Order: sequence, then C-alpha cells, then structure tokens
Amino acid sequence: MASKDKSKSGATWPGTGDISPSTPSGIGLDMLDDIVGYWLRRAQVIVYQDYVRTVGSMDIRPSQFAALTIIGANPGLSQTTLAATMGIDRSGAVILIDALEGKGLATRAPSPVDRRTYAILLTEQGKTTLAKLKTLVMEHDRRVTACLSPEERNQLNSILLRICHA
Repeated sequence: MASKDKSKSGATWPGTGDISPSTPSGIGLDMLDDIVGYWLRRAQVIVYQDYVRTVGSMDIRPSQFAALTIIGANPGLSQTTLAATMGIDRSGAVILIDALEGKGLATRAPSPVDRRTYAILLTEQGKTTLAKLKTLVMEHDRRVTACLSPEERNQLNSILLRICHA
C-alpha cells in the first residue's frame, strides 16, 4: 500500500479527503479485519487519491478514462454495449457519454448497422487526450502496485476479475 504521506491529496473531487491507509495505533477493527469489502474500499480510496493527483489537472474521472479507453478500442460501439462492458446502467452510460461529449472528447453518430442506436466515437481531441491519459494512468498503476511482485499483481487482477464475474 501507499505510504502515509501519499494519502494526503488536497484534491477537490468527492471522496478524496485525507484518509490514511493505515489504522491508528491501538484502534481495533473487530470483524472488519476479515471483511474483503472493507479492504477493497480502503485500497480503492488510496488508488483513487493517487489517480486524482496524477491526472486531476486533466479533469477526467476514472469512469471517463475507462469509457474513453473502451470507445477508443471499439470505435462505433453502442451506449448499451459500453454500459454492459463497464458494468453500469444504460442511464449511467448516457450521463458518461454526455460528459465526454461536453468536453469535446467523444461524439454520437447514427449507427451504420442499426438505425435505433448511436455509434460512439472519439473525436480527434479525444484520441489525443486518451493517448496522454494512457501514459499517466500506466505511471499511476505502477506506483500504486509497486508493493506487489508481478505475480502478485497478476493474482490480484485475477481475483478481482473472479469477484466481478461472480
């Protein structure tokens, strides 16, 4: 995990307060010590704070980065497919795409294969932004997983994937 001094973010996004990754001395966690969800959330806060410090000036939230990456890898996919791929509701995908459109990073176009749907595409600005973000996010990911061996990192991803598909 990150060191204590790395938990101080000063960021203004919700959920980025100064939360220490370690428990103060003498504080018992009772059953929390054995609850996977508790540790997942603690780790998520640390990862999120580092993400904000890394890419915060670009004003792209993690969900927006994920959407940009998926759209970039699958130009023309539908909102429904994006939602399913990200594990979110279609209404959440609409809000996400609206935000990306508002930033000039993505656009909706009539689908060439289904008149009832729209194809989502990255704009040129979206492609440029995504290229910059990929570099920053890889640096961020290396930093937050530096305490893991390559094997442990692969195991962690595998375990999390199993939880997501349970």
